[in-house]
Amino acid sequence: MAMSTLLVSLVATSVVMYFISKASWKIGAILNFLIGIFLISYVFALSTGTTSELGTLFGQKLQLIWTNASYYFSLVSLLVIVSVMLFAIKWLDSQKYPAAFNMFLLMMTAGSLGVFMAADLITLYIFWEIAVLSSMLIVPMGKKESRKAAVVYAVMSASGTYMYLYGAFLAFQRYGTLNISEIAKHMVSDPSTGIKATIFLLLASAGIAKSGIFPLHTWLRIAHGNAPDAFSAVLSGQLVKLGSYVLMVSVAALPSLKIFSNIPFYSGIPATNYFLIALGATSIIIGTLMAIKQDDMKMLIAFSSVANGGYILIGIGTMDPIGFEGGVLHVFNHALAAAVIFMAFASVVYRTHTKKISELGGLIHKMPITFLAYLFAIISLAGIPPMSGFISKWMIYQALVRKGMFITAFIAFFGSIGSFLYVFRPLAGVFLGQLPKKYKDVKEVSPIMWLPMVILVTISLIIGIWPFPILKPIEGMRMDFGIAPTMKIADSSHWLIKGFAGNWNPVLVFNLFLIGFVIAYILYTLFPRPKKVDLLAPHKKEGAPINIYTGGEFIYNPDLYQYNTKFYAGFERMYEKHPSWEKLLEMLAKFFYDLGEWVHGWFFRPSPSAYTFWVTLTILIVFWVRW
Repeated sequence: MAMSTLLVSLVATSVVMYFISKASWKIGAILNFLIGIFLISYVFALSTGTTSELGTLFGQKLQLIWTNASYYFSLVSLLVIVSVMLFAIKWLDSQKYPAAFNMFLLMMTAGSLGVFMAADLITLYIFWEIAVLSSMLIVPMGKKESRKAAVVYAVMSASGTYMYLYGAFLAFQRYGTLNISEIAKHMVSDPSTGIKATIFLLLASAGIAKSGIFPLHTWLRIAHGNAPDAFSAVLSGQLVKLGSYVLMVSVAALPSLKIFSNIPFYSGIPATNYFLIALGATSIIIGTLMAIKQDDMKMLIAFSSVANGGYILIGIGTMDPIGFEGGVLHVFNHALAAAVIFMAFASVVYRTHTKKISELGGLIHKMPITFLAYLFAIISLAGIPPMSGFISKWMIYQALVRKGMFITAFIAFFGSIGSFLYVFRPLAGVFLGQLPKKYKDVKEVSPIMWLPMVILVTISLIIGIWPFPILKPIEGMRMDFGIAPTMKIADSSHWLIKGFAGNWNPVLVFNLFLIGFVIAYILYTLFPRPKKVDLLAPHKKEGAPINIYTGGEFIYNPDLYQYNTKFYAGFERMYEKHPSWEKLLEMLAKFFYDLGEWVHGWFFRPSPSAYTFWVTLTILIVFWVRW
């Protein structure tokens, strides 16, 4: 099947899916999942270099082309989307609009695949809008706050879209083509640095907006936090990766090292790329510090996505071979980890009807599989071996050290340390500690809901042990873009990933961890195990044994001793009065709103006094001009 036929068929099928889901949302969800499985098979079957045409516009061919980048980003996206489709077969029974959800999720899938296949800027824009609009219509299906979230999402997305269009049409006006590879050739030979830098930054701005990179990151917290719970996994795990793809096109497909060879370089990186890296580093700081403060578990991981988008941008922006591969690999690692975490949280909300960490606790005994899925996902997100999340961060650090970018390397390291803190907060507050009495009857979610989480964390573990299958298309992508095309980083014959300051042997590291776990398990079985006791207040049951006390005092109210409120209060006080970019934007929004109200009141409100004023003023002006 031609790529153009596939995409058009998917968009049409999504509309049909609405009517099927209206009759039976469960059948619609199952069909969505089966279509997703077919798409994964299609991705594996396509050959690199395959092309297809959609038509013509402005005398330009709208083309699709299958590349290593198309394969990689499509595979990552489909792993997340298909997992959520499977999860939704049961989860949708708690939603108000399951038919619309099924339709827009499939339409968004078609749009995302079209972005990754696009050979020109207009085709990319068309499918970008299909994906963004579809996701934007899913966001308000959550709670009341979701409608405001959708508006914020629309405004921030539109700002990136307009900048992208300005950049695309400026390139078309300058070079007479919209084809990405042809624009790249023209930009290399164009002597006007100002025009090239303008096109570069305008196109990159769309990726910055969609990736949730500072300063266009404010929509991400609101949209991710208030979207339907399972769809947050798609927003964070897949949709923001559209932004990462556009950033990669802007930085690598339009070869920035060659295009900007005549401008100042810092640490071997052109100033334009260095500027993007600075934005990525700022995103790591903001995302990390704000995630640590969150009591809403979805908001917490939403801010985490801001930080991880910074890692991706830094890795790609270095245009260093190992840094580029690390940044692109982090797309995969964050997509899987974030998707699992959001699905785990969706499972918790599905059973408890709250997303506040301070209202939960002790769910490890009630939802053990969800707990384990979350545990393995945060190990990867925090960059701890043997999960795959460690490898991408290690590669990015290697590139930063190689470039002598020690401040950026320190910020990246700070983000990793901070990620240990913020992922531990839900671990301790949601799953560990004491179980509130109101959740004593909570049960594990259906297997159809925990199965996709288990599959994704298993894939992440396997890639952490044997990353070479996923590094192969990444290396092919790097060579396609001409970034050190003769250099080999992944050496599967020797089980090595080669870095500047040493090599990484993932198989050896996994074996060491395995030996350590075996020893720990043996010690666990040999030594006495702790005794589980109840927190029983003496006045509640006369004559009952007192099993536990603290500070020499009996415990009378167990719920007061669940330590998940103000979890990092001491650390949070260090920056509690920090300047807020969001508040600044809110002030600007309020200013323009008030200005609009003032203009509306003077010019459009049906008021006799206003009409009299403007008629009189107009007459005076006319007489003054004539005089």
